Amino acid sequence: MLERVSLFSNLNDQDITDLEGICLERTVPKNTLLINEGDETDCLYVLLSGKAHALRSDEAGRQFVINRFGPYDYFGEMSLFDRSARCATVITKEKCALMVLTRKAFFYFAADHPEVYPNMIKSLLEKVRKATELIGELAFMDVYGRLSRFLVENQNADGVIEEKLTQQDLADIVGSSRETVCRIYNELVSGGYIAKEKGRMKIMKPLPYEF
Repeated sequence: MLERVSLFSNLNDQDITDLEGICLERTVPKNTLLINEGDETDCLYVLLSGKAHALRSDEAGRQFVINRFGPYDYFGEMSLFDRSARCATVITKEKCALMVLTRKAFFYFAADHPEVYPNMIKSLLEKVRKATELIGELAFMDVYGRLSRFLVENQNADGVIEEKLTQQDLADIVGSSRETVCRIYNELVSGGYIAKEKGRMKIMKPLPYEF
């Protein structure tokens, strides 16, 4: 199954088979803590099915979703190299099947398959780029701007945001309070910009430039 993971896309079928042979398989229920911020662990996780969120917390205990993972996404690769404390908490949002690659197993595999490194470097650069974009959003966009961008970027061809999200989910994703998101959401609904269909949000017309 790892051939569908971008991190290993440059490996041939036999290499994939060899890699899967040294991975550990796990199935975990919803709300399982996979990684705790500050832990010193060194495993790479590949999500085969299900969904998970990466979270950061502030001093008041409020959580902010910094990344969302779905099937064939991966996380934890930075700690393969530096063994530094985990920079975020990762928790499952539904039942998940995973493959886990330990640091020892990874370097054992990479010794005979150095072609895995270019994709690993690309992955790390993408994380740096995404972190830079996130910093820019928090610095220069207000809550409405962040919410609007999220909705637009996650709509399908019919304008539907396929993932069922509560207002608390949205608040965690854009780094705000549920009350603020609720107020913006209700005004977008009353203005005819978005609607709820079968538990999912749908963009009915272009969102206003500012709220």
